Amino acid sequence: MKKILLIDDSDTYTWCLQKYLQHRGYPVKTACTLKEARAAIQEEMPLVVCCDLDLPDGSGMDFLDEVRAADKELPFVLASCHDKDDYEQEAMRRGATLCMDKMKGLLLQDKLVEYAYRQLSGEKAPTFHKLLFVYAEDTSAEVLRAAMLQKGFDLILVSSIWEAKRRIFEDKEIELILCDLELPDGTAMELFHTLRRVAGMFQMKNPPVRLLPFFILTENNDPATEYEYRHEGVNDYITAPVNIPTQQNRRIGPRGHTHIDNIVLFQIYFCRASRTLNNNYIVHFR
Repeated sequence: MKKILLIDDSDTYTWCLQKYLQHRGYPVKTACTLKEARAAIQEEMPLVVCCDLDLPDGSGMDFLDEVRAADKELPFVLASCHDKDDYEQEAMRRGATLCMDKMKGLLLQDKLVEYAYRQLSGEKAPTFHKLLFVYAEDTSAEVLRAAMLQKGFDLILVSSIWEAKRRIFEDKEIELILCDLELPDGTAMELFHTLRRVAGMFQMKNPPVRLLPFFILTENNDPATEYEYRHEGVNDYITAPVNIPTQQNRRIGPRGHTHIDNIVLFQIYFCRASRTLNNNYIVHFR
């Protein structure tokens, strides 16, 4: 299996990225100089390249030119602490796939996983819809993310309201929020009201925060609670199916998670999300 090639002279930075990508199941090759990077691609062309702009023995731009001479389509991400206005236009002209701020590490991680997945699956067109899933600690989250990728949804996982706010402010590609009712540091409604309040502060064409479609996911099937939340303005209130004892022995995925009920729930969710995003994407489950 081809590897994701990470090129950066910071061992700490590449170590963090490498651990994350390996945890997602993607093999990684690292290099801290252009010399090492050139040796790596001569040995084998990578799955995706993520390269720092400034390296001890040259520029990431120069390496971009070398890669493009050999492969016009290989995803090549330039990551830097410099202001993108200083180099992005030139980088895109020379064939960069994307320019990223190194300090937005979570976004960079997601993009590398997305490009790697597309390369392995043969998916070239940018058909993924990015959804934010704010969930309480639950081992099914990774299983759900893998299932959604196969259906064209890139599920970004966060486990607290604080982290959700950070991602929403940083990532302008998020199209919809799915949120557990109760989180370790608050409730879904608190997050919803915060976003609505902040979005209402900006009266401009491209505000820093948009009020995104907001879905609540809960095991609480109390009609009064559902009415309250819908009355407050959430787009949908989804009640998770109850675990059935006979389902608990079944296994999904290589790690054997027992979450048939959540998979069934997301069959419904996919369809609702597609309608909310106002597109023609139709989800088929077997």
